[in-house]
Amino acid sequence: MVRVFLAIDLPSSLKKELSKLKTEEQAFARLKWVEEENLHLTLFFFGNLPEKEVEKVVLVCEKRVKDFPRFELFLTEVSGFPKKGDFRVVFLGCEERSNTLERLVHELSKDFKKKGFKLEDRDFHPHITLFRLKELKDRSAYHDFVQELTKRAQFLKGKSFPVREVILFESKLSPTGPKYTPLKVFPLQGD
Repeated sequence: MVRVFLAIDLPSSLKKELSKLKTEEQAFARLKWVEEENLHLTLFFFGNLPEKEVEKVVLVCEKRVKDFPRFELFLTEVSGFPKKGDFRVVFLGCEERSNTLERLVHELSKDFKKKGFKLEDRDFHPHITLFRLKELKDRSAYHDFVQELTKRAQFLKGKSFPVREVILFESKLSPTGPKYTPLKVFPLQGD
């Protein structure tokens, strides 16, 4: 079994900027920040798959991804899931103005479902996860912290980065955190 996800990797310069948002341990909550090298934008999380299923994912991507042009992603604002209550996952939103990413995800989703994959049944909202809330000790202080983080992240709003490929990653879990290894790179249409 291989734990895999399909994602857009970020330029290392952007990963460095995003990692500047990370803070030291807080008394009001236990947070698990995403390590700088692991920052990415997930398109599809498949979980543990047998090798044969991973091959199906690769075939779908090889067939579909090359039909789509390269595009730019623009950073928006800090937000989180779930929308009601305390954010369990805090992220930086992304938007894509040419509709290419939305169409790509829609077409891949159709292809994966045809191959028998069970996918999460919710709308796709492109985002880069910053941290996960592991334990909440002081709700008010946590909400203040997220508001402060939103203000600190304003300098990133509107920045963009090019997307030239989609990558299938393997995720190996360990006590020190996950280790992501690219299994296959699928280039978008070149210029």
